[in-house]
Amino acid sequence: MTNKNDRNEWTGLSEAEVAERRVRYGANALPVPKHRLLGLILRQFRGIFNLMLLIAAGVTFSLGEPIDGTFILLFVFLGTALNVYQEHKSNQAADKLKAYLLSTITVMRDGSEKEVPTESLVPGDILKLESGDIVPADAIVRAARDLLVDETTFTGESIPVTKRAAAPSAAVADIAMVADEESLLQGIVIVRGNALAEITAIGQETQLAHIASTASAVQAESELVKSVDKISNFIMKVTLLTLGFVVVANILIEGRQADVTGLLIFAIALAVSAIPEALPLVLTFSLSRGALEFAKRDVIVKRLSAVQDLGSVNLLCTDKTGTITENHLVFSNLYPRDGSPYDPLVLARLAAINLHERIPEPFDRASDEALTQAQRQIVERYSLVQEEAFDPALRSNGAIVKQTDGTTLHIRRGSPEYFFGQGLISRDAVADWLQTEEEKGHRVLGVSYDDSTGAQFGGFVSFVDRIKDSTIATVAAAKQMNVAITVITGDALKVAEAVGREAGLVKESAEVTEAAAFLALPLTERKKRLSSIRVFARTTPEQKLEVIQLLKEQFTVGYLGEGINDAPALKAAHVSMVVQSAADVARETADIVLLQNDLRVIVDGIRFGRETHANTMKYIRATLISNFGNFYAVAIGSLFISFLPMLPKQLLLLNLLSDFPMMAIAFDRVSAQEVERPQRYDLHSLYIIFVTMGLVSTVFDFICFGLFYRISPAVLQTNWFIASVLTEILLMLSIRSLAPINKAGWPAPSIVILSVIAMVLAVGLPMIPATAAFFEFQTPTMAHLGIIFGIAFAYLVVTELVKRPLSSFVKK
Repeated sequence: MTNKNDRNEWTGLSEAEVAERRVRYGANALPVPKHRLLGLILRQFRGIFNLMLLIAAGVTFSLGEPIDGTFILLFVFLGTALNVYQEHKSNQAADKLKAYLLSTITVMRDGSEKEVPTESLVPGDILKLESGDIVPADAIVRAARDLLVDETTFTGESIPVTKRAAAPSAAVADIAMVADEESLLQGIVIVRGNALAEITAIGQETQLAHIASTASAVQAESELVKSVDKISNFIMKVTLLTLGFVVVANILIEGRQADVTGLLIFAIALAVSAIPEALPLVLTFSLSRGALEFAKRDVIVKRLSAVQDLGSVNLLCTDKTGTITENHLVFSNLYPRDGSPYDPLVLARLAAINLHERIPEPFDRASDEALTQAQRQIVERYSLVQEEAFDPALRSNGAIVKQTDGTTLHIRRGSPEYFFGQGLISRDAVADWLQTEEEKGHRVLGVSYDDSTGAQFGGFVSFVDRIKDSTIATVAAAKQMNVAITVITGDALKVAEAVGREAGLVKESAEVTEAAAFLALPLTERKKRLSSIRVFARTTPEQKLEVIQLLKEQFTVGYLGEGINDAPALKAAHVSMVVQSAADVARETADIVLLQNDLRVIVDGIRFGRETHANTMKYIRATLISNFGNFYAVAIGSLFISFLPMLPKQLLLLNLLSDFPMMAIAFDRVSAQEVERPQRYDLHSLYIIFVTMGLVSTVFDFICFGLFYRISPAVLQTNWFIASVLTEILLMLSIRSLAPINKAGWPAPSIVILSVIAMVLAVGLPMIPATAAFFEFQTPTMAHLGIIFGIAFAYLVVTELVKRPLSSFVKK
């Protein structure tokens, strides 16, 4: 057991105690997801679409149609494999960023110092911590000298805080009762001073691991998956109802002469023809293109569907420090005391004269960077005699420095309240100046010095964490795309408000609130004010999660975080993003990892997501209209003739030839109007377009049916096949934009090339003896081809006329 000798020194555990506790408590390691590759594969089948296709393939194989079944499986597994490959590669890239925990740390064991791997730590170990160390486990401070730590990853507050030693009687079992200023959490950074700390929890028992556990319990389903599931449910219901009617009607009409087996094979082929089986592949191509664009901008996409989900984001939530601002304090202003022989900035720098011997505090670094050459020469005349640790009660620290001529100077530096309390200056005398600085969000330090008459007030120095050069332009770009930005920070209200105003996010104080005050409001009042709040200040990890969950009820939320405390909120958001320097648990939770901490990249990503969505919707519109047009025509036509209007293998070939040009639509050009607003799967508008345009398609199918069905089964099947391929491709070229085809702009070259190839094959395959025999085609006559081309052209004209009034049904 950890013990303390008579000289008040903590000697640490013995090696025997360490070995026993290692067996009892296990390794000091964060929870690691197991079977992640298997999880990626299973995630591809979370929605019902791929499952529906697998069932269709299984039934097709069982009915003795291996070619048809193979076609279906080809689409499913090619799309799945590309998805898994892309996401697995992204996860591997993200894993390479893991460098959060130090590999070794100094501990006291058997009364001496030892450097040990952090994974080998056990509860009761005594850590020897110095500036620069990252605390590797939860601990109680047992001894401290001038200890200052950075808790940004937990609190969001960018200013270091002081820690002090706990009472010697405080036991590990009483850690819940230990004051915050006496405890250290895994992941915080030692900024200044040194300490001995007794480990209270390791591994999955740390506060960091508990946050990770909370994050894993929070689930946010992909908007893309939910939308595709809705479309899949609709397709499945319509298809099954129609097929059930067709099969039963055919059996009733033909009676005992009905070929039930052939009818079932035909019904399965019809079902497959109605299902847009290339949708997973189109989505993968579209999303991979977006991921590639991200990669060019140093962004790792871990969940591929997040590319398109990002396009639906209409509220972007972010921390302030490092994203809106530079996370770097800069000297701003002075309030010098009249007649003082010392510049306040020089005094502030002399209070941290040994700056380069440790990790500098933000105030120290800012003071040093602001010095002029003349001021720096003054500072260089002094050397440190004694440094006085930060006193949390007085909120000040000090130093005694000696000049080269032997004279000494006692300097104090601290909050304005310290100098008011000491009577060195009246609050009223500086009230206006302080209020102005506070309204600007500046942080103020006061300084004093001793002379022959005692302590003298030296003045105030203010500092600012400036917003990034790109922030204002990024906020403006987001507004143009109808994306609101909300800051959720642990920083103080006035500081957060000032940054919000400077960034162009805040116009009046009502748009800024402390999270606790907002969440204390009645639920109805919260929902009423929610959309108008642009800054949430003083937000705890629990409050971040609660705020995000409230926002999700009204918005599609993207959240950018980096700290350990961000993990639950990241998991809850529709799309989660972190920066490269984020804590492991936050990075593991996120969908997207930014190698550069820049909001501009996210706004660009939203545009990519909307382009991806626009192209996906082009495919869905085109394939549903054409597939269901043929589906109803073939299904109804089968009731009036004694043979199948199109053979199962011909239906599958029709799908194959029309789908390959449609898959290229993933790389189509997108107009500026299509990315102005958040994109969603507007199923109501989709159904209206699909039913109306599908009816037009069915009418032209019946025209073709009426012209050829009396000649012979082979003539009808061949000519209908050719006409169907041509009309489906022309429909795709028309419906890729709801604007008139002459104003929609040229499609991508790949679409044009594949469309031409598909049309040539549709006409050529029935003319090649081998393929004609395999697919049971009859070589079409030139007269019939002329009629087919005329029908296709008329179909394009009617489609263009009908789609124009339908554009009003699409939500802008």
